[in-house]
Amino acid sequence: MAAKATNTKVDKYRDEMLERVTRLEEKLIANYEVTKEIRVDVKAQNGRVRILENKQSWFAGILAAITFVFGSLFAWFKGDY
Repeated sequence: MAAKATNTKVDKYRDEMLERVTRLEEKLIANYEVTKEIRVDVKAQNGRVRILENKQSWFAGILAAITFVFGSLFAWFKGDY
């Protein structure tokens, strides 16, 4: 009789653990799906940021060239070089 009571407790515990594992597995799958979506969004963001950084570099380079040319012309006209 004691063995049967112990078996019932073990079975009950096993069922509870199975339910917990099932819930955890569902949460894991849901988190995995969200993570995949976030990864795709981050890749898209990185592409946009890369394009903006390239444009900013070009803009800075063009401004530096213009500044150099006008500074050189100004110094040449003034006769200070």
